[in-house]
Amino acid sequence: MLVDWSLVATLAFIFIATLAGAWLRARRVDPCLRAFADYHVTLELADGKLIWGTLEVTASGLELRYRQAIRDDAHVEASYVLYRPEYPLIQAIYRYARGVDAAEGRRRDRDVQRWFHPGPFRFLLRKIRSFLAMSSDALNEVIGLLLGKARRPYITETGEGYLKRFGGELIVQAALEHDPLLERFIGQRVVVEIAEDEEVHEHVGIFKNYSADFFELLDLHYPVPQTLPLNAETPSWDERIRVMPTDGAVLLANQADMPVLVEALEENGEERLTFDVLVDPGETVTLVVGAVGPGACLRLRVVQELDLIVPRQRCVIRHRAAPIPPERLSDIIFDLGISLRSGDREQEREKRLREQLEFDPNNAPAAAQLGALLIRRQAYEEAAYWLDHALARRDSLPDRGRRAEMERREIERRNGPKTGLAPLPLVGSLPMASRPAAPPPPVS
Repeated sequence: MLVDWSLVATLAFIFIATLAGAWLRARRVDPCLRAFADYHVTLELADGKLIWGTLEVTASGLELRYRQAIRDDAHVEASYVLYRPEYPLIQAIYRYARGVDAAEGRRRDRDVQRWFHPGPFRFLLRKIRSFLAMSSDALNEVIGLLLGKARRPYITETGEGYLKRFGGELIVQAALEHDPLLERFIGQRVVVEIAEDEEVHEHVGIFKNYSADFFELLDLHYPVPQTLPLNAETPSWDERIRVMPTDGAVLLANQADMPVLVEALEENGEERLTFDVLVDPGETVTLVVGAVGPGACLRLRVVQELDLIVPRQRCVIRHRAAPIPPERLSDIIFDLGISLRSGDREQEREKRLREQLEFDPNNAPAAAQLGALLIRRQAYEEAAYWLDHALARRDSLPDRGRRAEMERREIERRNGPKTGLAPLPLVGSLPMASRPAAPPPPVS
């Protein structure tokens, strides 16, 4: 009985290739997510939902294991699962520098050292990936020629086609994950633009790695959203912020080493008052809030030093970052961003602010808030007018114009250096044709 060795060889090749492919696919984990595996992280979804837990990653998704079980209405939850097709729902994944214990800190430092200063083996793997990406078409031809030579009498035409497809898939996958432009930014401080809640904001961090789906960034000073309950009778605080109620107002003391941005007062999930007040370290501001209900809270932006994973569909590397003077770091952290679209809520707010200024032209908080809103819409000339109008009455602002000064510098940073335009004029020097309708009278 004759043995068809070509059939045996084809079956053996297909069996081995299938096992190898299954093993590789099962072990294939996104390299950016793998870097955060076994760390306690915060997952922020695009709808604003936050989940905390220890990250575990597989090829088909991720799981966040809670440190303590959470009781829901009908059951007890111990983890949160997100499947790979749901990755577009991710806004960002944070790893807080202050939340890392000593062992995790040492592991993070070793990982950073290996990535930015690779050993011979890791360096060789990077070069191989680059080579596969640059010569994928030629390597596919080589595979075809080698299989054509070996096909007879060992491999059938069916087996040859299968092996060509398998080898081509491996090469194409390596090519898809390699970007020559991004490679030059690894280990460099960069400026990234991130889409956040219908706005685009700039952030500065160290670019560590990238994959087909994510960017990984280190050492960002990020303004993390936070709410602080507001009780009309007793003080409330966390480790960095203290809020002390008074008659119709609250005193907010910043005990941290970084500025805090007070955005608004909310009651039962609805915004009641807008502040946009910057509180420097060690400073205290007074916020007039009137009578507050039991569901009142302050919405803040608290600066945290963290590592960040963000989906590539929400993020782009825009610049190589130059050194930032320490006194200008807050300007970058609390940038106003650019609105992707103007919704009904924003238009209603603009209308309300203009009505307030028409009724009381010396309303400095309303002028500052209108200027900030116009910056987001890139109406820089009118925004500068209203900000200068507010700064001329800085004694009426809770932070004495600290935030308005930052916003004025943001206009000059966006407008002047990039277009070569002269600095925007001060209040009173705008030509009448470019002044907003019904300009306020001079300060008495």
